[in-house]
Amino acid sequence: MATKKKTESTLRGAALIKKAIAAAEANGTIESPEAVPAGALKKLRLPNDEKLSPALKELLAFDSSWLGWDIDEEDPELEPLAIDELIEQEFGEDFVSQFGEAIELLPEDCILIGEGADAKRFLYVGTPDDKGEYAVITLATDDGCWVGGFVPFDVWAAQQLGALEKEKHHGYVPQEYEALCKALAEANSDGRVNFKSETRAIERDKDSDDKDDDDEDDEDEDKE
Repeated sequence: MATKKKTESTLRGAALIKKAIAAAEANGTIESPEAVPAGALKKLRLPNDEKLSPALKELLAFDSSWLGWDIDEEDPELEPLAIDELIEQEFGEDFVSQFGEAIELLPEDCILIGEGADAKRFLYVGTPDDKGEYAVITLATDDGCWVGGFVPFDVWAAQQLGALEKEKHHGYVPQEYEALCKALAEANSDGRVNFKSETRAIERDKDSDDKDDDDEDDEDEDKE
């Protein structure tokens, strides 16, 4: 009996998301789900050109709106950002250097999740865990430039949807899942599950800005 209880408490992947979906339907967290059609889901790839993780695929087959993702059925793709772009977009340009240490440690693509007011969360498309799940990382500015979590996507979604214990603070997971976060922090960063980012001078890629300026100049010339 004890073995069965332990197995249930450490569900992972699609099985955990199925439980999370059932909880969301029961508690009304997702009132009007917008499923990604099977054909689009089959073509959808992560920014690293890998297939979706089992948990992410299971959730998107039920709903994408809760994640804040609008996926085109004809040309399905996700919208990745570099972490410095995400920080500038969500917090403002002044925070880029303040999150400088985190930017140096996390060079891979990020996909913003939801629209949190006090904190921003993103799927970090770096190295997945042994179940194929990627880390959800939280950024917060209410007490310094806080970075952390490294929570496997399936665990994070299950917490948010009510299938696992809710966050007591940024990055919190039930004790039986803590080792998973540590493993993802070691695989994708320097092993710290959470830290306050040091300010660093960040060299930004100016290519996109230059291209935007060129496009504006071309438009002005056309008008003339």
